[in-house]
Amino acid sequence: MSAQDRRDWIAVEAIPLFVESGSSVTTKQLAEYLGIAEGTIFRAFPDKETLIKAVVEAFFAQTHDSVTADLLHNRRDLRETLLTIIHTTRDVSRGVFRMLSLLDHDEAHDVIKHQDNRCFEDTVKRALLPYSQQLNLPSERLGALIKLVVIAASAPRLSDTAPLDDEEILEFILYGIIGQPRQQAEHNSLTTASDKHENSTTDNNSNIGREA
Repeated sequence: MSAQDRRDWIAVEAIPLFVESGSSVTTKQLAEYLGIAEGTIFRAFPDKETLIKAVVEAFFAQTHDSVTADLLHNRRDLRETLLTIIHTTRDVSRGVFRMLSLLDHDEAHDVIKHQDNRCFEDTVKRALLPYSQQLNLPSERLGALIKLVVIAASAPRLSDTAPLDDEEILEFILYGIIGQPRQQAEHNSLTTASDKHENSTTDNNSNIGREA
C-alpha cells in the first residue's frame, strides 16, 4: 500500500469513530479501532489537525455516492421512498454537524461554501419522479424542502422537547398540519357522496309520497 493509499484508507475508516465521538478521539483510540499501530497514523499524518481535515474531506467525498445509492434504490411506493429520503438525510445531517464541529469557524464555513447542494436536490427529484402525479409541489423543489425540515429536526436540541422521529417528519411532509391522510380524505369523500345519495333518495321518496 502506498503512503497516499494508507492516508486515504485511514481517513475513510476513521469516519464512523469521529462521527460517534467527535474531536475527543485520540490517536491511540483510532489505532485500536483500526487495528493498526499508533505509529502508522503518525507516519501518515504529521499531526491530529491534518488527520481531522483528511477525515472531513473523506466524509464529504463519500457522502454523495452513498446518498445517491440509497435514494435511487427501487422503492415500493411514495411513502416508503419519502421515508428513505428522510432517514438518509437525517443520518447525513448528523454526520455533517459532527464533521463541522471538528473544524474552526472559518474552516467549517469554507467546507459548507464548497458543497454542491444541487446534487442532493437532483437525486431527490429523480427518486420522486415516478410519483410526480401525486405531488402538490414540483419534484425539483422537494429536495430543498425535505432537507430544511430534516435538518431543523436533527439540529442540536435547544429545548427539552422530544425530537421528531422519522415517521413524524414523514406525516408532516405528506399532510402538513391541517391536511389529512389520503385514505382518510378518500373515505370522507366517499362518505359525503353516500350521504348525498341517501339524502337525494329520501327527498325523492318524500316527493313521491306527497304526490300520492
